[in-house]
Amino acid sequence: MTGFIFKSLATEVRAGEKLKAARLEKNVPLEDVAKKLHIRSDYLQALENEEYSLLPAGLYGRQFLKEYCQYLHLDLKQVLPLTPFADTKEESNPFSQKILRSWRFLVFPKIIRNTVFILLFCVCLLYLLIYFRRLISPPNLEVTYPERNLVINEALIEVRGQSDPETEVQINNTVIMSSQDGSFIQEVKLKQGLNNLTISAKKKYGRESVIQRQILVEDKYEQPQ
Repeated sequence: MTGFIFKSLATEVRAGEKLKAARLEKNVPLEDVAKKLHIRSDYLQALENEEYSLLPAGLYGRQFLKEYCQYLHLDLKQVLPLTPFADTKEESNPFSQKILRSWRFLVFPKIIRNTVFILLFCVCLLYLLIYFRRLISPPNLEVTYPERNLVINEALIEVRGQSDPETEVQINNTVIMSSQDGSFIQEVKLKQGLNNLTISAKKKYGRESVIQRQILVEDKYEQPQ
């Protein structure tokens, strides 16, 4: 009687067991792998437990498996046939080559935020430049009377004009009073002959605006007391 030789059949290791064994061999917690791959830890746990129904629909499960195998240095060709993803064609999904992760969606808002920040910075810089220019620029000054090269025969003349508010106005280096709107009126004594009037206006930190007027007093007059 011919004897039978019994051979033990090798039990094939399941896909989840391969993944878990490779991870434990690297001594890496599941949470660390999830942070490294930017894949939720419960999805990786589902792959190890072969609970494929817990994975997102479509080809995301296959992509997660691919990235997990690459991280664990496992051959995808040996693991993939042990899963339901073996019948899924990777080329059929345009997202299979590159999964769009949530952190990549932050790129566009980040560009908008940076653009708004740069625009605000430019506006503030422009405002400061305009303010500084107005601060150091000479104030407006207009002398409405007397006009240029005036000839009179009087001993007094009324100088009238307009400047910016909060501006110091002088006539021949003498400070005169001006109203809140910058207008001013001041009587000035004249001598017989040619009189030179220098009307100036200056802000605290700005440059000076100067207007010259020449007035000729012809006839004799009684000198005011």
